[in-house]
Amino acid sequence: MFYRIILAGFIIAVLSSSAAEKRVSHTGRAMPAFRIEAEGFGSSASDIKAVCDSAGSQLWRHFSQYEIDPFVVKRGNNGPFFGYKKNDQGELEILLDTRHTYWSQYAYQFSHEFCHMLCGRGKKDPAQMWFEETLAETASLFAMRAMAREWKMDPPYPNWKDYSDALRTYVDEIEVKRGGIYEIYEKGLGVFYRTHQERLRQECCDRELNGAMAVVLLRLFEEQPQNWEAVRWLNSSELQAGQTFQQHLRRWESAVPERHKSFVRKVASLYGAGG
Repeated sequence: MFYRIILAGFIIAVLSSSAAEKRVSHTGRAMPAFRIEAEGFGSSASDIKAVCDSAGSQLWRHFSQYEIDPFVVKRGNNGPFFGYKKNDQGELEILLDTRHTYWSQYAYQFSHEFCHMLCGRGKKDPAQMWFEETLAETASLFAMRAMAREWKMDPPYPNWKDYSDALRTYVDEIEVKRGGIYEIYEKGLGVFYRTHQERLRQECCDRELNGAMAVVLLRLFEEQPQNWEAVRWLNSSELQAGQTFQQHLRRWESAVPERHKSFVRKVASLYGAGG
């Protein structure tokens, strides 16, 4: 127990380093066109949109010359979800399974599903979808930590300034509860993946496994947030039948522009899939 308490403190200390606390500057890009269908949320469309705007902009500001289709945020009842099927109005749909003024849940769920949208439709290998799910979990942690810093200085509404601490507490508690992080720090990310790869291939949305790996990847993205743009090429190249995870990462590396290749190689090296 003492070991776990010390290690949990270490995780928070590492993720609160000076590099992570630097405020990311805006690129001046407005969020893509989207609207809120507020029915079922029990909160106003304008407030929900303010939270989603703030969460999404933490990622979107790093995407230059990238356009995505208009979308709508609606209430879901079976967990948050994003699919590429358009509605009758030609919009993509993000479903959030939250309500009232649980702004942390809105932010966490929206940034996760928005990351899926940014990863593009492309050709996806079901056996490797766990990696995109892990990136989306990383996006939630990243966006909420950035929001917490931003809201201390520039919240959507002046009376929301004090809520910045609640955003940070919410995400800190999620990180500490990811028990798999202890296994990663003890054995390394590569061993962790190989130990659980069959489970990941069969169930891409294992939040405990995805979430533990996300805590590790978070540090990379906070040190070099411009590399969020790399996810737009994750599914852009031709899919190889029966590919390994190593081949999946090589496929990603070959697709990204030169400015992101070293980052993708760094991710691969953490998983022991480099070279």
